[in-house]
Amino acid sequence: MFLLSTHKQDVDSMTLASIKLSENAREKRKKINRSLPELANNVIAFNKIRSLKQTKMSQRKTAKFLEIPKSTIQSWKAKENIQNIHNMQNIHPEVAEFLLTPVGKMFTQRLVMSAYETIRYGSGGLRGLQKFLELSQLNSVVASSEGALQAFSVRCEEHIVASGTGEAKQLAEKREKKRKITAGLDELFRGNNPCLVAIDVVSNYILLEKFTKDRKAVTWTGELKPIVEELNIEIDQIVSDLCGALRSVAKIMKAVHIPELFHAQFEISKATSGPLAAQEREFEKALKESEEKLTKAIFKHGENSEQTKKARETRNLREHGYKMRKERRQKVQEAKKKLGKIHHPINLETGKLQTAEAVKNGFNDELTIIEKCADEAGLSNSCKKRLAKARRAFDSIIEYVKIYFMWYALFLKELKLDSEREVFFNEVIHPLSYLRIIWKKISKKEREEHGPLKTRLEMALKNAIYSEEEKTALMLKGLECAEKFQRSSSCVEGRNGMLSLYHHRFHRMSARSCKALTIVHNFHIRRSDGTTAAERFFGCKHFNLFESMVENVKIPGKPQIQHHDLEKRRQGWGKRKIA
Repeated sequence: MFLLSTHKQDVDSMTLASIKLSENAREKRKKINRSLPELANNVIAFNKIRSLKQTKMSQRKTAKFLEIPKSTIQSWKAKENIQNIHNMQNIHPEVAEFLLTPVGKMFTQRLVMSAYETIRYGSGGLRGLQKFLELSQLNSVVASSEGALQAFSVRCEEHIVASGTGEAKQLAEKREKKRKITAGLDELFRGNNPCLVAIDVVSNYILLEKFTKDRKAVTWTGELKPIVEELNIEIDQIVSDLCGALRSVAKIMKAVHIPELFHAQFEISKATSGPLAAQEREFEKALKESEEKLTKAIFKHGENSEQTKKARETRNLREHGYKMRKERRQKVQEAKKKLGKIHHPINLETGKLQTAEAVKNGFNDELTIIEKCADEAGLSNSCKKRLAKARRAFDSIIEYVKIYFMWYALFLKELKLDSEREVFFNEVIHPLSYLRIIWKKISKKEREEHGPLKTRLEMALKNAIYSEEEKTALMLKGLECAEKFQRSSSCVEGRNGMLSLYHHRFHRMSARSCKALTIVHNFHIRRSDGTTAAERFFGCKHFNLFESMVENVKIPGKPQIQHHDLEKRRQGWGKRKIA
């Protein structure tokens, strides 16, 4: 009884304490979201009140009077100091001071929203710039008429072309010896004339981007040779599709031609994907019909009737035919994928260096499977011609693989490594360098599959007995050796897609505009590592293209006062005459 009463007293005391705490607790204030200009005004008012000599208000009372928390003012001051120290080092002090004022905050708000609206939802081009100036209200100090902006665009493009061309010449002159590169070549067909595109596949530096009358080998070499001499380079490998003109360019330039893997596989896809899928769909439809007939026969004549037996036999035959056609299509698809997995200088399962004979045998096995499936499916002669073309393409790839391994042997000989280091280079350095190059390009599933191999090679490099300087030097040589092996011109295909979009947007591009786009790609656009194509190509830093334009290109001046009705002017000559 005594224990029960004691427990009851404890519970009552805890209840009273909780009630008192809830009474003494402050009410939770709702968070008020204020804009930056409003916050800046409040902070300025706070500082003004605190600076008055006659005021007797404390910081807490002043903050309460302005209806803002004291913590807001303190955090705002801290943010302001941080901005002054870190974020505004590259901004002129007067500009930074203006941007921190309420008016500056309002200007920044309008500027950012104008840029977002025109970039995210606008059409771009000069009309987009015109809309941006209008929304940001900068058109009161910068002329935004079509004529003024057109002249401004011409000045920008002329400066980009002149400064970019001059910078490329200066960087090329600094190079001590000619550099051998692998160029990807392709054509873009838009409008009446083809556009010839040549890119260094390692650095992604655009060598040539020009609309010409035709795409003959003579035209290609006539455009490439001056660029090669100007940039002090030598094209020793050309990767492209099996176009006759591009193969002739490789012969004229005395370069090794690399047939692209994608186009070889694409010939197989065009020959087999459609016909085999059509056969599979046809038997799938027939199977569904036979199953419906079997169901009706069972319902109408019974399970053991002759009609049901015939319907079941038909269903079983069609089911077997459907499975065969489905397996055939999947077999061809898997064989086509394996062709891509074989086409590497190393075996991606073991990490060991492959031989040309092993690559040849692997190609032959998969192509034989594809050709056998095509014969079983009874594909048309046009499909078989495409498969024959694909086999010729893979034969050309095998020839390139042989040339690469011959070059690899000479490269290894020139390194003059002892037997122990040569084994280390073959088994660790070269496979690891190649895996690092292709790592971002392969799928997530393949990265999970080859992850243990990459980890093992990295551990072997880390635990090697050689010094860090020697390891770094060997990895640089391994990177050079791995970059030599190329099997795709996807960089050119991607650039062609960009040019196609530009052409679709502007309908036509002048030679100056095309050249300006090339220089912007080479000297302005940066990868995630912060490097431009020109930095990777020349191996050194270069001028800042945007800052050069800011310093040297004159923007449109203040618009002139219009003494006529703008609305009437916009109506056009015909409507004005009627009015």
